[in-house]
Amino acid sequence: MRPGHTLPILLAAALGCQAAPAKDTSAEAKQAIDAADANWARLTAAGHADSLAELYHANGVLLPPNMPPVHGREAIRAFMTTMNSMSTPPPILRVWAESVWASGPHALELGRWHFAWPATAKRPPGAPAADSGKYMVRWVNENGRWLMAQDIWNSDVALPQPKR
Repeated sequence: MRPGHTLPILLAAALGCQAAPAKDTSAEAKQAIDAADANWARLTAAGHADSLAELYHANGVLLPPNMPPVHGREAIRAFMTTMNSMSTPPPILRVWAESVWASGPHALELGRWHFAWPATAKRPPGAPAADSGKYMVRWVNENGRWLMAQDIWNSDVALPQPKR
């Protein structure tokens, strides 16, 4: 074989060995994620930190606004427990996916959230009576179950301006 013919043969061999693209699992993932989002709101209202933490991958990362990252299911459980103890009764939360893209065992959800405390609730100091914003969650399908791997959210409400 002449030296000039080696590169095309190697390229053809490499391209022929590429894995097939991952299966589009968007519809299946969206259905499971919509169910998890509905469950999230029920679990929050009931103050179930343990059950909320089980929605995360064992090595999941929570990225709350204005706070350091929370790594791992046990730390997420502790975070949820603290959040649940900050107000009585808990806020009424609504979470919904605006879009879900999935390929094989990976999915990305973009969504919106809204919460409001009942008028009689004891809110955390400085917390607004209602808030809304957006979020992004990367999901992984582990043994047939979609789990949150990374979860980040932030508010659409502007931070209070410092007094001058």
